Amino acid sequence: MTRRVVFYTEPGCHLCEDARGLLDGWGIDYEVVESDPRYVIRVPVIELDGAVIAEVPVDERALARALGVRRRRRA
Repeated sequence: MTRRVVFYTEPGCHLCEDARGLLDGWGIDYEVVESDPRYVIRVPVIELDGAVIAEVPVDERALARALGVRRRRRA
């Protein structure tokens, strides 16, 4: 079964870049949507199969759990 991950962002959003780094680092395939009026002041927002699983501030641990990925240990 294919999961659909959608990443809502705004241009120039540094918090969005941090969240994008998590998704990329975990090898998650996702669709990017910029400037969605529903989330313009709440970005970043991440949906999994239509349900919001993360929004600002993104909780890395909860996001990893929702996506079923293992977090890297920090040095």
